[in-house]
Amino acid sequence: MTEINSRKIAIIGCGFVGSACAFALMQSGLFSEMVLIDSNEERAEGEALDISHGLPFSKPMQIYSGTYDDITDAGIIAITAGAGQKPGESRLEL
Repeated sequence: MTEINSRKIAIIGCGFVGSACAFALMQSGLFSEMVLIDSNEERAEGEALDISHGLPFSKPMQIYSGTYDDITDAGIIAITAGAGQKPGESRLEL
């Protein structure tokens, strides 16, 4: 059994919500490790690199893009992935 790392967070979905959450959590200093996962692996990697540029102004943290295998020991998993809204579709219809 994998031991849970309470200072590790995983964010699934690197769209507007996921990337904003990742940035805010980086600034909070609550975690020492953050894994970003997205169906578009290049997007997750780009977000991880972008957010890492703010680390000199925050507490030390390891931020990287990964896979579901990388988050088996995460203390918190935030799922921010969702279906895209189609033109003319309301949020209730979504």
